Amino acid sequence: MKAVILAAGRGTRMPRISKEKPKCLIEIGDRSILHRQIHHLKNNDIHDIYIVIGYKSDIVKRSIEENTGIHFLENKEYATTDNIYSLYLTKRFVNGKEFILLNGDVVCEEEIIRKVLEKENENVVPIDSKYYDLEELKVRIEDNLVKEILPKNAPKEKSDGSTIGIFKFSPKGSKMLFDEIERCVKQEIKNKWFEFAINRILPELRMIPIDIHGLKWIEVDTEDDILRAEKMFGE
Repeated sequence: MKAVILAAGRGTRMPRISKEKPKCLIEIGDRSILHRQIHHLKNNDIHDIYIVIGYKSDIVKRSIEENTGIHFLENKEYATTDNIYSLYLTKRFVNGKEFILLNGDVVCEEEIIRKVLEKENENVVPIDSKYYDLEELKVRIEDNLVKEILPKNAPKEKSDGSTIGIFKFSPKGSKMLFDEIERCVKQEIKNKWFEFAINRILPELRMIPIDIHGLKWIEVDTEDDILRAEKMFGE
C-alpha cells in the first residue's frame, strides 16, 4: 500500500500564519498536520509515502527528520494550479497501485485511517453523514455507493454526508483515476480539485462510503479552524 499527501498549497485564507510556513506545517497539539498524517500512516504499516510540495518546499523537506520511505515531489506550478495537478505529478509512482490519498490540511484520529484501510482492494471514501457546512464537499449516495461528489453549497436535503479530504483507490480505481487526470491535464484543466476527475469516472467507479460520524476530524482552512482543531486534538 502506498500513500499520497497533497501539501503544495500556501494557505491563502490564513496569511498571517502562512507567511512563515505552509499550511501543512501548522502545529496542532504536539505535532504539525503533516507529521500527524505521516505518524498515522506508518502506524498502519504504510511506509511508502509520496508528498507533493510547493509553497516553501524547502521548509517542508527540512521538517522531516526521519525520511525513510518519504518521497517528495515538487509542484513548481503550485501558485497557478490546484491539487488535481499535484496528484497528476504522482502518476508514475502510484498509477495502477492501491493507495490512500490525503489532502495536506486534514487532521483526523488514527481510527479513520484504520477503517479506510480495512477495505482492501476497494475504492473508499470516509464521510461524515451528520456534518454539514459550506466548507466541505458533499456526496450523493445510492445503493450504498457514492454516485456524485456535490459542491460545498449543495442543499442539505440533497447531501448524504460531507467528505473529509481522504480517499482510497484500488489498483483498478487508481488506473481509472489517473487516466482521467491525464485527460484533464492534456485539456489544460489544471486548476480544479482532484474530485473533479473522480466525478467524471464515478459512473464506472465502484466507490464505497464509510460513515465516520462520531470520530474526530477537521480540515484546516482558517485560523478559526486551527482553534477548533486544538480543542479536538490538543495534547
